[in-house]
Amino acid sequence: MARDTRERIVAVARDLVHGASLAEVSTEDVCKAAGVHKGSLYHFFPSKEALGGAVLEHNWDMMHAVLEEAFAADVPPLERIDRFVDSFARMLSAMRERFGATPGCPLGGLASEVAGHGEEGRVRAGRVLSGWMGYFAAAVSEARGRGDVPADTDPRAAATRILALTQGLTMLAKAQDDPGLVLLAKADIRLLLRAPR
Repeated sequence: MARDTRERIVAVARDLVHGASLAEVSTEDVCKAAGVHKGSLYHFFPSKEALGGAVLEHNWDMMHAVLEEAFAADVPPLERIDRFVDSFARMLSAMRERFGATPGCPLGGLASEVAGHGEEGRVRAGRVLSGWMGYFAAAVSEARGRGDVPADTDPRAAATRILALTQGLTMLAKAQDDPGLVLLAKADIRLLLRAPR
C-alpha cells in the first residue's frame, strides 16, 4: 500500500511537472491531484526537491528504456543515434497528445531545475545526464573504430555536443509546439561528427 502511494505521488508529480515545471508545481497541487494529505507526501519525500529528484529518477528509467532499445547493436552506430532521435521525437509527440502541447525534455529541463537545489541535486542530475551521454559516446567510439567518423573524434566531447544539440532542438520544439523539429538533429549530428550523410 505504501509503495502504491509513493508511486502515485511520483506519477502525479511527473505529469504536473511535464505540463509546467518543478518550480510552478506546489506540494499542494501534487497532494490534491494524488488524493493524499501533505503528511503522506512528506512521509516519502522530506522536501519538494526530494520529490523532484524522484521524478527525475523516474524519467531516467523511462529514457533509459528508450535508449536501450534505440542503441541495440543490430544496426551501425550512427544509425543507432538516428534511431534514438526518431524515438525521442515520437515520445515528445505522444506527450504532446497527452498534455495538449509539446513539453520540454522530460530529463533536460528537470535535471537543470534539480541541479539548482544543492550538491545532491547536482550529483543526481550529473549522473543522469552522464548516463545519457554514455550511449552517444559509445556509438561515436564504435563509429570512429569503423572509420565512419574522423579518427581524431573525441567520443566524450562529441557526446556532449550531441546532447546539447538535442536539448536545444527540444527547447525549440517546445517553444514552437512542434516535436518534429527534433528530427533536424539527425543531419546536424552528422555535421557535428564530420560524418557523411
